[in-house]
Amino acid sequence: MDEYTVGIKTLTPIWTGDENRRNNSLRETGIIGSLRWWYEALIRGLGGYACDPTSADRCLLDQKKFKKALKEEKSVQEALNEQICPACQLFGCTGWSRKFVLRILNKDGEIKVGCAEANEELILKFIPIKEINVEEWSLLRLTLHFIAEYGAIGGKTVLKPSDEIRRENKHHHRDFGLIEIVESKLSILPKGSLEKYVKSSSRNHMNRESPKWASIKNFWCVKGKYLARERSNRSSFNKVLGRDEDKRKAKKDPSERVSKWLAGSRGESKKVFSFKSPSRTFGFINPEIGMDFEDIRKRLEMVWGKESENNWEFLAGCEILNLLFEKCWGEQNDS
Repeated sequence: MDEYTVGIKTLTPIWTGDENRRNNSLRETGIIGSLRWWYEALIRGLGGYACDPTSADRCLLDQKKFKKALKEEKSVQEALNEQICPACQLFGCTGWSRKFVLRILNKDGEIKVGCAEANEELILKFIPIKEINVEEWSLLRLTLHFIAEYGAIGGKTVLKPSDEIRRENKHHHRDFGLIEIVESKLSILPKGSLEKYVKSSSRNHMNRESPKWASIKNFWCVKGKYLARERSNRSSFNKVLGRDEDKRKAKKDPSERVSKWLAGSRGESKKVFSFKSPSRTFGFINPEIGMDFEDIRKRLEMVWGKESENNWEFLAGCEILNLLFEKCWGEQNDS
C-alpha cells in the first residue's frame, strides 16, 4: 500500500487548538477532522450519502453482519456499503477504524514541531493501515484541492476581518486556515467514476437523515473579495448576514428566517466565511428554507455592487467542481 504525500504552503496560520484552546502545535486530529468535514460535503455534492458523525443517526458497523457478508462471499467493499457511508469507510466510525495515519512534516521531512504560521512549507503524509481504493485516494486529493482553492482548513475560520484602525490585527480578526498545494502527484479519476462510486452505497441509506445544506451543491465562493467591519457602525459582513451593522446592536439575532440561519445561533457556526489576505469569501445556501444562490448573490451585491460591473465572480459549487476536475486533469496530462 503506497503512501500519499502532498506538499502545501500555509498562506495564513492554521489553528488546531487543544482542549484548553491553546494552539501550541499543529495537531493531526484537527486537520483530519476538517478534512473529513469537506470530504463529506464533497460526497454529498457528487450525489452520494455521507452521515453526520455527530448525530444520533451516524454510521455504525455491526461486526457480526460484516463477517456474515464476507462469509457469503461478498467483497469487503460490498459488505461496507451495506452498513456505512463512504466517508466513514475512509475516516472510520464505531466498529470500523480509520484507514490511514496522518503525519505532518516540515519541508525537510521531519515531524512538524510547534504551530503552523503563515508562509510555511509542510508535507502531509497519508500512511495506509488498511487498503485504500483508487476512488478514495481520488476523493481525498480532490478534497485537498477544493480546500486550497476555495475553502479553508482547521479551526477559527469563522473569524471575520476588520478594517478598523488598530483592530485589524487583533486575534479575533485574523485569518486562519488558508493553504495552497505545492506538490500533489496522486491522480484523480473522472467525475463520472467518482459519482458512481459515492452513489454505490446510497441505496442502503435511503431512510437515513443527511445534513441538507452541508454539501458542495450548496457551496459558493467569491475570490478577491472580503467582508469586514469598516467602523463601529458599519460592517459589510453583518449587512450580508442580515445583522445590524452597528457594533452595539450586532449581537441581537436577526428575526428573518434566512438571515437567522446565515448568522447562526449560539453554538452554531455562521454560514458565511471571509478572509482578508488573500481575499476570499465563501459560504452555503439552504434550499430547505427557501434560500438559493440568487439570494446570497443579491446580499453580496449590496456591499460589492453588481457582479458584472465591479470585477468579481460568483461561483457555485457545481461550477467549482467542474473547474477542479478540468484543472487536475490538465495537470495529469502535463505530467
